[in-house]
Amino acid sequence: MSNNNKKKSQASIKKKKNVANKKIKSIEDWVEEGDNYSDKFDFEKAVHCYEEALKLDGGNTTIIDTLGELSLELGRINKAKQYFIKSIQLNAEDNASKYMNLGQITGGEDAVKLYIKGIQIMERELSDLLKQSKKKKNNNNNNNSKNVSKKTKKDNEDDDKMDQDDDDDDEDDEEEYDPVLDIKENICSGLCSIAELYLTDQCFDDNAEVECENNLLKAINISPFRPEPYSLMASMKISQRKNNEAVEYLTKSYSLWENADLDERPDFDYRFNVSLLFIELGQNRIAVDILEHLVNEQDNISEVWYTLSLAYMELNEAISAQDCIITARELLNIAMDGRDPSLEEQISSIEKRINDAVSLLPPEAFEQKDDDDDDDNQDNDI
Repeated sequence: MSNNNKKKSQASIKKKKNVANKKIKSIEDWVEEGDNYSDKFDFEKAVHCYEEALKLDGGNTTIIDTLGELSLELGRINKAKQYFIKSIQLNAEDNASKYMNLGQITGGEDAVKLYIKGIQIMERELSDLLKQSKKKKNNNNNNNSKNVSKKTKKDNEDDDKMDQDDDDDDEDDEEEYDPVLDIKENICSGLCSIAELYLTDQCFDDNAEVECENNLLKAINISPFRPEPYSLMASMKISQRKNNEAVEYLTKSYSLWENADLDERPDFDYRFNVSLLFIELGQNRIAVDILEHLVNEQDNISEVWYTLSLAYMELNEAISAQDCIITARELLNIAMDGRDPSLEEQISSIEKRINDAVSLLPPEAFEQKDDDDDDDNQDNDI
């Protein structure tokens, strides 16, 4: 054999060995790799990994649901629908998330049915969890009863010490994941989604108001410390022109997060929408408090500054309103994604009214404003 043929033969053998030694990825490998990419927000690569996993197990609804959720992240709504529908067809009872996700991108009466089905699955899961918890508690009580008579004085002293140690760990225990609380919050969210549909898409249904209110009352009952059902109830009461009741519900909603740390408050858009409801109800001081926090968190949104100027004008605080509308105008002028004609018109419509109001103020009003600004600066320095 010539040297050239020997080299070719050796190269061929080496290539075959490399192929033989190359590890064939399992479903678990692809899923783990997909999870890693998802954690890094690299959704395109994550999709590729899950698609490879699905080739190995075409009936795995967990993988199909994940592909649906990733498709939503990538804005591929039709693709997401296909995945969720396929998952439902393969296994209609394994989890609620596919119904809730599909409901969000479906709308109308079909969305109501999807949410109801998802909630039914979650209620069943909640019932199972509560049964397991009760059974575990009963078993622990029985064990404690059997052991209590065997305890010596020293045992009791040891228990007291352990109790003290447990007290020290209470703060950590409070942060532990609670599956019962989690599923109750998810059910609450589903009920709120149904109520929102009856406030919007399905508002002309004969039973829209009744269904909306019933679902919100259920949401409040199952998760009384979530603010969303109270604010939605306020929206419904406004539509019914029951403003006094609306104020009560909206104030309750606000009280649940008013003094919470920033990372424990509802998201930015939710709080902005709540401020709009307070303005609509004439509760402008509360609206100002919310909006001032929002502009401190994110000071580059023209619409928020404009809304803050409206609230200040309703409170007859024209100088503060002028400061806000000037900022709103400046932000609108430098907007990178194009100017909003509607917002520009709204800003223009109130600018003259604000400037006219400021021009009528006595000189001492400006002196008082300067004093207030100095006090604020001193507080910030402290």
